[in-house]
Amino acid sequence: MKISGFTFIRNGVLMEYPFIESIKSALPLCDEFVVVVCEGSDSTKDELEKLRSKNPKIRLIDEGWNVAKKSGSILSEKTNIAIKNITGDYGLYVQCDEGLHEKDYEKIIGVLEDNLNNKEIKGFVFDYIHFFGGYFSYAKKTEKRFFYDKEVRIIRNDGTVFSWGDAMGFKDINGLKINLENKNAAPLNATMYHYGRAKNPVGMYKKDKEMERLYNHKIINILKHWVSNYDPRVDKYIYSDFSWLERVDRNNLEFHPAPFRELAFLQDWDVDDFKVFMKEKKGVKQFFRMIIYRIVKDTINETSNAIKKVKAFLGINNKIK
Repeated sequence: MKISGFTFIRNGVLMEYPFIESIKSALPLCDEFVVVVCEGSDSTKDELEKLRSKNPKIRLIDEGWNVAKKSGSILSEKTNIAIKNITGDYGLYVQCDEGLHEKDYEKIIGVLEDNLNNKEIKGFVFDYIHFFGGYFSYAKKTEKRFFYDKEVRIIRNDGTVFSWGDAMGFKDINGLKINLENKNAAPLNATMYHYGRAKNPVGMYKKDKEMERLYNHKIINILKHWVSNYDPRVDKYIYSDFSWLERVDRNNLEFHPAPFRELAFLQDWDVDDFKVFMKEKKGVKQFFRMIIYRIVKDTINETSNAIKKVKAFLGINNKIK
């Protein structure tokens, strides 16, 4: 049985992604690890070259980046490029803000071996822990701000599985989602640790601004800030109630996958540093701003979707990339 790790990354240093730690956490499970390195403006490629010099199983693939693409579709496009370049029986997908705990390695290998010849199973599902505001606080399982507590992160590499949308999940060649409900995925009973929001207030704000650029048209983002009276120059978040978080003892570094423990040890802020910042609402003015925002947003999105449907009907760009 051969396992291929895969991911993609762009501006990992600039956006403070723990991509080196992420890859290190998966390497012991993998016979190879493919990283699609997208064109950026920082030293991400240099850091990956350093890591590769010590880990020959890592392969780097250079790719461009189309900043005009919206709705996150470019994320699945780059993920599918990585999938096309893996050679294992299975592909282990670890996004560059995720990590695997070494305590789950044997469990994962056991499930994969048991299902090696079960061709009906196309994917394998991890449970999730979503850290927020640092390495010592994470969302409770009942919390709905984070929209997934399980996700497929290992796929059968038989040419019938591809990433879709914003690269959160996978579908088969017939367009059927790979998940437990469709009975084409199996549970691993292992945990994926998600560190995408384990940032200080400034880092979190910077990341979200970049994601807004990726997902939304510029005018939608401008209106979004206008209608909510939110000042984008303030490097704080609008949070006041953290009852939805579980807390971790700061001395319990082994709670984290080994490569992430130094990052946790170096944390010099607390989740409670996320201060409340909300300007006073303006009543009727706010109401009409919301109406304008929704009309413009819906018009732009509907026009974009209509163009996609026409292209699909004409057979333009409808192939999996």
